[in-house]
Amino acid sequence: FKVYVTDDAKQPLTLEDLTIQMDIKRDGQLIMTILPVHDPDDAPGEFTVSLSSLESEVLETDDVFDIELRTAQDVNVWTVAQGSMFIIEDITNG
Repeated sequence: FKVYVTDDAKQPLTLEDLTIQMDIKRDGQLIMTILPVHDPDDAPGEFTVSLSSLESEVLETDDVFDIELRTAQDVNVWTVAQGSMFIIEDITNG
C-alpha cells in the first residue's frame, strides 16, 4: 500500500533524508519490522509499503502496525500512520 506524508503546510515531505520504519505487533510484542523506501515511481511525499509472501503469512487479524519517519540517529521520530490488520485468509493463503 502507499503512504503519502506532508508537512504542516500540506506540502509533500522530502523522504530521501529520512528512514521509514513499519513495526507490526501482536499483543504488544514486536513480530516484524519492515523498512519501506521511497521508490522512483512514487510521487513526492509518497512511499510504498510492500510485504513478501513469507511476511504476509505471519500476519493475523488484529495485528497492529505503526509507521514512523526518523531522522539521522533518531533525533526526530514522527508517527505517520497506525492501524490494525484484517486478514482475509482466502487471499493470504491462496
